[in-house]
Amino acid sequence: MGIDRATMHGAPSSAEGWHEAHRWQGIRAGFFDGCSDIYAIHDEMRGEAPVWQAPWGDVYVTKYDLVSACLVNRQLSHVPPSGGADTSGQRSAINDWLMYQEGHAHTTIRQALQRPFAGKGVSALAPVVAEAVELLVSRAAFSGTVDVVAAFTRAVPERVICRVLGVPAEDMPMLRAWSASIRAILDTGFDDAFGLGASAAEEMSIYFIELLRELLAQGEMPPLLVGLPALVEEMGLTVAGRNIAFLAFAGHETTVHLLGNMLFHLTHAPAQWEALRSNRHLALNAVTETLRMESPVQKICRWPLQQIELDGREIAAGQLVVLLVGAANRDPAQFADPARFDLARPGRQNLAFGRGAHVCIGRALAEMEGKLLLEAMLQRWKSMEPTADEAKWMDNSSIRGLERLALRLG
Repeated sequence: MGIDRATMHGAPSSAEGWHEAHRWQGIRAGFFDGCSDIYAIHDEMRGEAPVWQAPWGDVYVTKYDLVSACLVNRQLSHVPPSGGADTSGQRSAINDWLMYQEGHAHTTIRQALQRPFAGKGVSALAPVVAEAVELLVSRAAFSGTVDVVAAFTRAVPERVICRVLGVPAEDMPMLRAWSASIRAILDTGFDDAFGLGASAAEEMSIYFIELLRELLAQGEMPPLLVGLPALVEEMGLTVAGRNIAFLAFAGHETTVHLLGNMLFHLTHAPAQWEALRSNRHLALNAVTETLRMESPVQKICRWPLQQIELDGREIAAGQLVVLLVGAANRDPAQFADPARFDLARPGRQNLAFGRGAHVCIGRALAEMEGKLLLEAMLQRWKSMEPTADEAKWMDNSSIRGLERLALRLG
């Protein structure tokens, strides 16, 4: 997950003299304000200033080759210069999440969390995904106009994540509320995200610490947590529980938006929907093209460990660098006709899941959910059409997804 912070590491706040709105302000954390066409801003930035230091201090990178190189550049840290701790040295729950770790801590946590995905391990999760799709899609009594976000694209990942983490289904509304709060916190900046007052992340972590304590006492782990006993032994119950909260949030939140974004683009590209109906082997292509064209994760952040040069521009040590994944995945230098949703697009690596040591560990599960959902919808309905007022996008600069998507199913 990428987030940016407008007023730290030497960047001027409005109180320090930055008042005037900039035409690219929509990319700034906390200033998205329902930006109607973020990709038009990305196009301008990529053409005029592919490495751009904003008036509020943060540096934004938009070109594919630059973003891709930054993702594997060991001179760019995943950890803020302060380590994310407050002035007393205390760490919030989000501090301990895998995506903000380096070195031994990163290796240890990642090994524990990715154990279920090693080799062909993800195939063992296929029955869980298939059961959720069967219950919520194949047996669905829906026809006519349906909000597919509420009916399918949120419901399926939520059911899956509960099953694989051992969360009782009746607790999902609580997790959904925590996730919504964390999503908002992560788009306001690091002071809020890493602050000890980030109550949703703390509450969610306490829940999973207690759940993990119970599971350890029972001696049996659900599918995604088989590596957690070793993590508890190495780093303690608190860090382990906090990273289950990370799995719960990241493991379903981005998948929800991948699925919704995919259905949105298929309904707005009827020729592609028909191609898919004629050749259902293109289902995975639809998932991949959605990840490129409407990346659920729009931003990934890094901090230089020392002064570096990006595209001829000097970037100071500790300066926040925001990698705009959504812009990189629509770079015409990498993807021809990038604003076109094309299931036949040649297979070039998009950056939706990141790259390098921090690449998303749940990629295969997310792709499986997208593929099985789409195959079930193709089997269940012959047509899928947009309605007059079908889509409401989230007001969030870091995560791209739909709050509502009303489609006509027939």
